[in-house]
Amino acid sequence: MRRRFYGLILGIAAIIFSLFSVRSTLPEREIASSVFLTFSEALDLSRIPMARTDQIMPFIGDSFLGYADLSKNKLYVHPFKERAAIDKLGWITYGRLATDLQLYDINGRKRSLQAYAYPWFKASWRVLLRADQMGIALIDETGFILWEKEFPMPVTAIDASSSFLAIGTLDGSISVFDRNGCAVLSIQASFQESQTIYGLALSKDSKYLIILRGISPKKIETYRFEDNSFAKLSESSLMVNTTFQATMAIAQDNSHAIMSFGDLLIYYNIKNKYYKILEAEMLGGDLSENQTDVRYFVLGPLGYSLVAILRSGLEDTAKSDVLILNHGLLVHIAHGALGAISDEEVIGFVYKDGVELLKGWQP
Repeated sequence: MRRRFYGLILGIAAIIFSLFSVRSTLPEREIASSVFLTFSEALDLSRIPMARTDQIMPFIGDSFLGYADLSKNKLYVHPFKERAAIDKLGWITYGRLATDLQLYDINGRKRSLQAYAYPWFKASWRVLLRADQMGIALIDETGFILWEKEFPMPVTAIDASSSFLAIGTLDGSISVFDRNGCAVLSIQASFQESQTIYGLALSKDSKYLIILRGISPKKIETYRFEDNSFAKLSESSLMVNTTFQATMAIAQDNSHAIMSFGDLLIYYNIKNKYYKILEAEMLGGDLSENQTDVRYFVLGPLGYSLVAILRSGLEDTAKSDVLILNHGLLVHIAHGALGAISDEEVIGFVYKDGVELLKGWQP
């Protein structure tokens, strides 16, 4: 009897070891293959084939940035310091105080930009947020300014889709621009109450805009783009007591949004207009630790109804995980990851020493 008991314990220990000896935990039936590409064996950016530039995915790691060819299992990397923004055409490095902007093309050739600004890249938009946060400029791949906008109050939230760029400000104003810089939505601030924009998110298909404004209670406003304009669909109260700025993303299927406020993570159902706070035990958290010891940052949608979240330690910022949520439910944890990228049925997790690719993902 005792021998059978010890055999059972050893069997359980073997299962636990197999679960925690891989970088990320996921049931095997949900992926077709997994490969880890190290930065030490990556190729130089000058070796990216011109015929593959549309297939590569940009990423930023701890001290390397570059591109992953998800179908060919290849990495092309470049070392960097301080901060950076990247897209499929190249990247910008810059200092913490919005100085020393260096613009690179995809093969690593660089030029200096004479500007004091924070670069922000998404969905082929290249935006420079002025150092005082009261103006933006849209630039092309050469650094040429296509158009500029100024605001009476500092910018507090920004997001972009393939068609639109949305800006929220400290006084509660909202501006949404098209590629030509024309305003398709303009909401002026109310002087009767504090309506600071704490966060906003555009859906990938440009059909939905969600705005988070106010202090207590906060308001979640949902807009839909129809007939060449945004129309307000709903307004809901969010009863959370926090002054953290929000990070937000709308799932690719437009079913819901995920938003974070420091140590709070919230699921919002767009159709049914309700929200729920996602507790630590629902997110694979260590219940022996205080929930306030972590910070959440919404990385963005990964396809279908999946959204990626970065969870980092408050005191030990080097400790981080990437969580994958499906309709607000935890389906995957990449322990130690810093970021995530995706393309169709391939999801990549960025670590300090390389990129892990999971292929054949079926949510």
